[in-house]
Amino acid sequence: MTGHFKDQAVPITEIWPPCDPALLLAIERHSGSAWPAPEVVVLNGWECRFAPGSQSRRVNSLTPLTPRVGLLPQTLAVARRLCRERGVACTVRMTPAITPDEVEYLQAEGFVRKDTTSVEVAPLGAGFVVDQDVVLDPPPHANWLQAYAKTSQLGEDETAVIDQMLSSVGGQMVLAHIMLDGVAVAFGRAVRIDGLLGIFQIATDPSMRRQGLGRKIVTGLMAWGRKQGAMRAYLQVVATNLPARGLYQQIGFKPLYPYTYYVRDETA
Repeated sequence: MTGHFKDQAVPITEIWPPCDPALLLAIERHSGSAWPAPEVVVLNGWECRFAPGSQSRRVNSLTPLTPRVGLLPQTLAVARRLCRERGVACTVRMTPAITPDEVEYLQAEGFVRKDTTSVEVAPLGAGFVVDQDVVLDPPPHANWLQAYAKTSQLGEDETAVIDQMLSSVGGQMVLAHIMLDGVAVAFGRAVRIDGLLGIFQIATDPSMRRQGLGRKIVTGLMAWGRKQGAMRAYLQVVATNLPARGLYQQIGFKPLYPYTYYVRDETA
């Protein structure tokens, strides 16, 4: 369930703290609603997600929510068949909901470990404010997406599937950007569901980086989330992206749990 994705060249040696299973499940469900795959097949407590045209592995993978013990072989067999029918590689997203034995089973079946993402959380205290440079808009998302796609150099197919997914978001969404000389140069998106705020699509024009724009976007989204009743924020960042993780740590985020992708080509 992949396109042409970039994988990490640096091995991950970081050790994450034990994670509360209830919080892990809440975030996984929230993420699925806030970044919804157009096609989802439920298999024994897993979700087999497909988003043709998207380069996002989160919406092109087999993801555990409440996986039934001992049924990974049967679940994987069905997922692999679905991937073969669609002519795509099979990607499995392994979170702490999965046992080490199940990871070993994947590797024995020919799945290759790819990149790891860190899920990080922060409390939404009273100190967050919306900077005067940050513009927060409710949906619709068409203008925001057009500018975001240009800055992120997304192709037409990728932009079209993001448009489809943003139109199906569950929860309360807000779209953030910063303008400079009449041009949008920094972006972000957040979704609140009950007391949880997810932060997504943080991007800054390459020529405008290291000027604090990303910080303004993130803290502005956090201030908005607190005002809407959220008590905790989370985001997902590639584990080897140390500059971004350093920024998020300064804002108040701490690592909660990792997830890693395992891929097997089913197209040969």
